[in-house]
Amino acid sequence: MFPMIHWNLITLELAITATLVTLITLEILLPKDSKRNLIGTLSFVALFGLNAFWFTQQNSAGSTFGGMFVMDSLAWFFKAFFLLAMIFIFAMAQYFFRPENERRNEFYFLLWLTLLGMCFVASSADFLLLFISIEIMTISLYVMTAYLRSDRLSIEAGMKYLILGALSSGFFLYGISYIYGITHSTRFVDIQVFASTHAMTPMILLGMVFIVAAIGFKIAAFPFHMWVPDVYQGAPTPVTALLSVGSKAAGFIVMLRLFFSVFAGWQDEWSLTLAVLAAITMSYGNLVAMFQTNIKRLLGYSSIAHAGYMLMGIAAGSLLGASAVNLYLLGYLFTNLAAFLVIILFSTIVKTDNIEDYAGLVKRSGFLAAAMLLALVSLAGLPPLAGFFGKFTLLIAVVKSGYLWLALIASANIIVSVYYYLMVAKRIYVDAPQTNTAIAIPQHMAWLLAITMVGIIVVGTFPGIFLDASITAAKVLVLKV
Repeated sequence: MFPMIHWNLITLELAITATLVTLITLEILLPKDSKRNLIGTLSFVALFGLNAFWFTQQNSAGSTFGGMFVMDSLAWFFKAFFLLAMIFIFAMAQYFFRPENERRNEFYFLLWLTLLGMCFVASSADFLLLFISIEIMTISLYVMTAYLRSDRLSIEAGMKYLILGALSSGFFLYGISYIYGITHSTRFVDIQVFASTHAMTPMILLGMVFIVAAIGFKIAAFPFHMWVPDVYQGAPTPVTALLSVGSKAAGFIVMLRLFFSVFAGWQDEWSLTLAVLAAITMSYGNLVAMFQTNIKRLLGYSSIAHAGYMLMGIAAGSLLGASAVNLYLLGYLFTNLAAFLVIILFSTIVKTDNIEDYAGLVKRSGFLAAAMLLALVSLAGLPPLAGFFGKFTLLIAVVKSGYLWLALIASANIIVSVYYYLMVAKRIYVDAPQTNTAIAIPQHMAWLLAITMVGIIVVGTFPGIFLDASITAAKVLVLKV
């Protein structure tokens, strides 16, 4: 007998699929001139509608498809995160591909497919569904990374991302096979019960190592980070922004579900390993970022460092640690989107991403300079912005879990990061510009940039509200206080 399917739990995924099919149909049927801007406009309308709809679904909970798909507060939190991020990513894509000869519509379809994959990742409660969801998301990202066919760096980035991504997929499947061989199940709840009643075996350990390697690729953790600098530099900037917030957040929801629920019974075995991995990741990312001359590569290594910070919350293994990861990602969303919006608006004028070309930006556009300064200061973790309270909560979580040494290493890394972030700020505000030509900013892009700036300030000014929301999202996991 087939299990009953609760269609109300997958309404968001159904709506995204219906939107994608409708847009593809319009692309096929409508004349070329009439659909030039129509697909992008309809995408925006649909995204705003989906965001409004999703905020009415906070109380939706349950599981379906035989327990493979779960809808809970954690899934709701991350789906809201993905939907909000996509509004900005679509705006970036529309501005980035605004020349008429660029293939914008196909890019929009890939963005919708990526969103669908990320939403399924958030609700996956079975390794098989999780693998399929990750592949839906990642295959779309492969194509978008190499989307600029005439750009050598874009093609190179796409090839590196594809090869290393395929390798990580193989690791993930190997890990699943070992876990299945011991537990005889791919469902999270069954493996969780097994972990609570059985000691870890060498076969289980090997499976976990493969799985951590695969997820480490998604979140850009050391030593699975090697794709990040070249892909961040070569990919179209909207894709780089999506990788920095969407793909990373998808990886961390998997980490949360696995290490706070599925593998919670073996916490003593994996906690210290993740703490060491966090220390190495943040140290490597920050130290190498100091020597970068390209702004996108700098943010790439910065992304590695931030993955290390968030791994502290995973290593803490507590409710506060999981909540700190959620809070950190929320602040990171607004901060990174602000930085990449500035990069897109600036690079389309000067046709370069070199940091030295940002010299004197304040004299060309005070608004862009202020937005980038706010993003850099928040990334550095200075109060009272979103980045500060995210890092502060993570430090408290690891100290309470007995990892004082990790908190000290993180504090030292924060000081290092302040140096290279403020060096970019110095370039913007102190150095003389190469030209005084003003940079024009389209009104809708200015509004989006202003929203990200407000988000950075609000999350930092009222952290209690957002921490409460983060705690509510994390409570569905099996956690210690």
